[in-house]
Amino acid sequence: MLIRPLNADDVDDWYEYLHKVAGQTTNISFSAADVKQCFRPDKMRGRLGNSDSNVSFVAIVDEKIVGLASISRSLLPRYLKRGELAISADEDYWGQGIGSSLMTTVIDDGQQNWQLSVIYLDVLANNIRAIRLYEKFGFKISGDYPLLLTIDGRNQPGKLMYKQL
Repeated sequence: MLIRPLNADDVDDWYEYLHKVAGQTTNISFSAADVKQCFRPDKMRGRLGNSDSNVSFVAIVDEKIVGLASISRSLLPRYLKRGELAISADEDYWGQGIGSSLMTTVIDDGQQNWQLSVIYLDVLANNIRAIRLYEKFGFKISGDYPLLLTIDGRNQPGKLMYKQL
């Protein structure tokens, strides 16, 4: 497995990955239909990659993307020390350390390159596997969302988690 920064040349593989994971789980913030509508390669070409407000890393196995993690932040000065983490992995590769490798990489990068003081993330309340991963990396639950996502017409509660750096 290789962990490396996402770059603009990854757009087609990135799209294929997003479409696949959106069909595997409802634990992410978008559906397969959302991917087709909002993340088409022709829309994203040239916009994909890292910036002062977003950094993303991919996990590669056999030359294909099997995991993705990113930290984003507002560039308003009062928000520069806080980031928001998002992570996903191809279900076919769950339990193989991809989530842990991506977490280590993206947290270290946010701390070293942006000097973040805290990282936040949102997680569905029933996604116990993800909550355990986040706790393993020192994240703590700081609050509840009565509605985090609406999935198939049903409102789903969530948790707000954070990690002090």
